[in-house]
Amino acid sequence: MLVRTSDPRQVYSKVKLGWHLQNAKTPEATPIDINSDSVGSQRCMGEDESTDINKESQAKLETKDEAQHCRTWSQDDVRDLSRKFNLDLAPKLLYSRGSLVELLISSNVARYAEFKCITRVLTWVASREGEGNLLVVPCTRSDVFTADTISLIEKRLLMKFLEFCHSYEENPEQLEEYADKLFVDFLKSRKLTDNLIHFVMESIAMVSREVSCREGLERMKLFLTSLGRYGATPFLFSMYGCGELPQAFCRLCAVFEGTYILRRPVSSLIIDSENKCLGVMSEGQRLHCSHLVMDASYVPERYSGIGSSAAQKSISRGIFITDRSILSSDKEQLTLLRLPEKDGNPQPVTIIEVGAGSGICPKNLYCVHMICNGSDAQEDLKVAVQRLFGEDEDKPHVLLHLYFNLADLSGCDLLSGAPTNVHLCCGPDAELDYDSAIDQAKNAFLMMFPEEEFLPRAPDPDEIVFDNAGAEPKTGDNFDSTTFDKQDSAEVAGKKNMNGEKALDEPTAASNS
Repeated sequence: MLVRTSDPRQVYSKVKLGWHLQNAKTPEATPIDINSDSVGSQRCMGEDESTDINKESQAKLETKDEAQHCRTWSQDDVRDLSRKFNLDLAPKLLYSRGSLVELLISSNVARYAEFKCITRVLTWVASREGEGNLLVVPCTRSDVFTADTISLIEKRLLMKFLEFCHSYEENPEQLEEYADKLFVDFLKSRKLTDNLIHFVMESIAMVSREVSCREGLERMKLFLTSLGRYGATPFLFSMYGCGELPQAFCRLCAVFEGTYILRRPVSSLIIDSENKCLGVMSEGQRLHCSHLVMDASYVPERYSGIGSSAAQKSISRGIFITDRSILSSDKEQLTLLRLPEKDGNPQPVTIIEVGAGSGICPKNLYCVHMICNGSDAQEDLKVAVQRLFGEDEDKPHVLLHLYFNLADLSGCDLLSGAPTNVHLCCGPDAELDYDSAIDQAKNAFLMMFPEEEFLPRAPDPDEIVFDNAGAEPKTGDNFDSTTFDKQDSAEVAGKKNMNGEKALDEPTAASNS
């Protein structure tokens, strides 16, 4: 029996793409080559005509930096650089001591991928005038004591609390009273000020005010233990985008003779009378299988209530191409920011900003990702967009935006009704890391191969020993010209035999002598 799969595009909704640029290049929008020395002889719009722009080399460098922000972009300018963009639809970060990093190391898959450290973690602090500012979150001990955003007394309270969180499991008696209470209540019991509670909950633990004490402490410990392993912050970002991570695992699979068929959609599942999947249909061809691992967005409606669940829960996402960073700095930064759920912001919004140094976009442009739970991305992210972007000179200008909603299938029942040998994965969720994806992969693997180890260490290339290593080469295994001459002679003799002609006799030992 053939059962048609669902259209995976059904999980996307309310897609809105918009430009904030002129449609084509104009004289006012002439591109400026930031890398060219001739920049020193060009003027930005609005610059005083009497300015002497032909100065020494240092002045030229300053003009280049100024030209970067004064440049007027057009849609054609951005399209001309389209091949330099790598935009993720579901970007995530890796905790330096998270489950994915440990798996990459233990399985030796890390050699197939490259990473960069998130260089700063920001937070939004509202001011009394109703506005707000972006502040750098102190992550290390030295950052805490040099930060001017917290007082001396707060620094001591914060350091004492961070030391407790790092080893809270060694003091279970201090948590007995708060086992069933909220994390925010526990913070107040430690005499943390409102300012410190903001930093802890919004930028370190990154949890809501409804989270339990136990979960909050677990998130705190993961943050603290990840600090200093690879950089000053606990997070890593995959070079060239998160799509490189599945490719790294695919390379390992290919080493052990895994086969990939690209650009071949699956139209139907082949199901027998015992509700077991025998294979799939792709462009009229039948491909047999013993097990099938499939994204839940493909699952036929008859096997799951995913359709109704997806309508109830959704993730709002936004992608923005900007002309500068959300917080200017002397050098390019990889930034993580979490806007809290207050001061008019309906949902906590996770924001990741990456630049050209990560291979995500061209030089002098930035890509900003926004993620939150919601039902309408443009409305859910409206406050965040207003706070970070604008037409003012001190704010980045948006060149291109993309809003869309993605159905969150993480809470769906992926087991009931499905064929016994079909293993479903829910796809990306709104969490910052990959822990849920690792758990799903491990569970699916153990259901298929309960006696096998999940992703054991792969050997290095110099450790691989082939079965025929050291064996004498057979005829035809080398490129010796005499071998091919003999083969050609034999083929000619064989053809003459087939044509009824007399074949040339092999020379005898006597004739050779």
